[in-house]
Amino acid sequence: MKKNEKGQQDSAKLVEFRNNSKLLLLENPNYFGVQDKENKEILAFKPVVELLFNTTFEELTCVSYNPAKEWLSANIKIKQSFGYAGGACTAGSKEFVRFFVSYDNGATWDDEGVVDFDAHDLNFDSDICYEVGKTFKPKRKSCCDKNAVLPLVRAILSWNTVPPPGNWWWIPIWGNRLEAYIQAAPSKSIICYFDKLFTQVDIKLNEQQFAMLDDATADLDCVPPVKEENISIQELKKYYSGQVEDARIGHQLAYALFNNNSAITSNKFELFKKYDLNLGSILDFLKQNKFNTGYEEVKCVGLNRNYNLLNAAVQIKRPTGYSGGLCTKGSMEYLAYYMDFGGGWVYMGTSAVNVHDIPTIPREGLWYNAPLHVYLTPYQKKWCETGKAKIRVILSWSVVPPVNPDWIAPWGDREECNVEIKPLPKDVPPGEIYPFIELLGGMPVDLISAITGNATGVHTLGFTANDSPFDGNIMIRGRLFNQNNHIFKYRLLITEPATAEHPVMDAVNIKTDTLGVISPFITLTPVAPDGWMDYLANPFTNTVIVDDFFGKFVPTKEGKHFIRMEFFDVTDNIIYSSNTVMFNVDKTYPVVDINITNGTGNCGDFIPGDTIAGTYSIADDHCHSMSISITPAAEAAGSVISIDAVITSTLSFAGGTLANTGQAGTWQIQTPATIPPCGYNVWIAGTDRTIVHSSGFYHYSSLARGFCVRKP
Repeated sequence: MKKNEKGQQDSAKLVEFRNNSKLLLLENPNYFGVQDKENKEILAFKPVVELLFNTTFEELTCVSYNPAKEWLSANIKIKQSFGYAGGACTAGSKEFVRFFVSYDNGATWDDEGVVDFDAHDLNFDSDICYEVGKTFKPKRKSCCDKNAVLPLVRAILSWNTVPPPGNWWWIPIWGNRLEAYIQAAPSKSIICYFDKLFTQVDIKLNEQQFAMLDDATADLDCVPPVKEENISIQELKKYYSGQVEDARIGHQLAYALFNNNSAITSNKFELFKKYDLNLGSILDFLKQNKFNTGYEEVKCVGLNRNYNLLNAAVQIKRPTGYSGGLCTKGSMEYLAYYMDFGGGWVYMGTSAVNVHDIPTIPREGLWYNAPLHVYLTPYQKKWCETGKAKIRVILSWSVVPPVNPDWIAPWGDREECNVEIKPLPKDVPPGEIYPFIELLGGMPVDLISAITGNATGVHTLGFTANDSPFDGNIMIRGRLFNQNNHIFKYRLLITEPATAEHPVMDAVNIKTDTLGVISPFITLTPVAPDGWMDYLANPFTNTVIVDDFFGKFVPTKEGKHFIRMEFFDVTDNIIYSSNTVMFNVDKTYPVVDINITNGTGNCGDFIPGDTIAGTYSIADDHCHSMSISITPAAEAAGSVISIDAVITSTLSFAGGTLANTGQAGTWQIQTPATIPPCGYNVWIAGTDRTIVHSSGFYHYSSLARGFCVRKP
């Protein structure tokens, strides 16, 4: 293990703490310090050792956003060679990142979900950089001629423990917290056009009215008020009024003139006079031949192992100097990515993100990213053998970097880090064309039991499945490993209970990504009777399928199903078959029942201070949780609920604590003497553990019984 940072605990002791952390927290939930200051029930426990926000093993280094691609990203650095619960042949451990977003500078926060990646003990002698991210659509937007919407993002990194949903204040033991301001893309809704008209007749929309109309017209596209060309150099010179140097304003012009093969003529020099640009200052700046990070700087770079995606975080530092505001084209921050697999730098491609002058930029700057999908199969080793590579990213403002790993951008920077190249899946032979289903319903296929077809383990959205079946839209994701340059078609084949194998005939909507250029949705329609569809990914043109999405299956029957893929090499007339994944489908909702058994029973009358009692039951083959509650809640305030003689809150049983097939018993509500006369309902709600629509638990059932509280 590498030497720990100054002030850190003894490394051997830290590893012991990590290995035993769950046991120690069961003994004392505040063993390492108070993680949840809002949980009054555990505040009585005194910390044994203060170890919160420990970044000896992992650290969140950057948070960023791409407004056009709607990609919310976090960069994480793994800093040790062990302490992650096992090597590449094991399940290892999880690094979780939960995102929260605030539109009022941290006064309130929205939970935007959790992402994760696997961490292992790897025999590397350097830090390893990862990226995780998710699609994120800001809930607030503004027209381009209004103040930009600049949400504050908080990310919480936690090793092997999922940050609790909704708890933006939560403190991890192993990991840290980071905040960054991002920019939401301006609205392109037709309401922006009408907003201008309203202003002309003295009608002003407030934020709530604008949001309502913007949502209502979301499907009505209009041409946004964006100029066809960038603001001219003359306009920029006047607009910036000396706030931005000539070496920045004239950078594109100067670079274009001095980096082509034509002769430099007097006419070209006249351009600088025409635009009132100081040629001497521009030349002095270019002669320095060094990076300048006064306006932008690349801070972090990493590899997303789940999507084979390189991504770097860029900090924009100033309110001006980016060629215009949000109603113009602005300018581009280009990022050229290189990787060294041991034989020198290999150019992987260039991506970009659009930036603008934003007068209200926070002091901390704004954070952007520019992801690039890459094809890494040729560099992946067989199962259990992890590879290592170095990334270099070169940031260049307004000028596309040449293919040169040593190029120095006049306006920009570069960043490097080492990354892990994950092994091929267990059943994929190196060097052979092999289609492989990696995720079914959001679950890694190695976490789906080959005996029951149920899933156990961490879902890609961060929740933990526990012997969970599937239902709804079951998404299929995977890859065609070692693809050649031939033309391919593919199909999904399903075997349902008591049914012969047949093709899935549902249309598939995909997007492609070619060097960062995302296509509109493309509809693939299976051709009857065999179900073949065009496969549009091609590593030789750097084209990938976004999210590695192959299609979906919507079951109509319960029981065990089997699914696989076939790829047809049209050029060589060969069919390649994938792994077969068995999965179990549960379409049955929990059966819940609740009754009032004292007084005059269901729909009976009671008076303030009465005790109301009854029975409840929930039944299902895969029970998860149950709750009993009273509505209207405000009027029922002060009532005390007990279940099976145990006083509890309205959420009666935590998820996963119910018996597998359900539970039955008694309940009781002690009403206060101050409860107002009213009609009330006592509710039972129950869920099962089924993964529905590939996105989370559950089948949900509820039932209510009414009663009245009358004046004595």
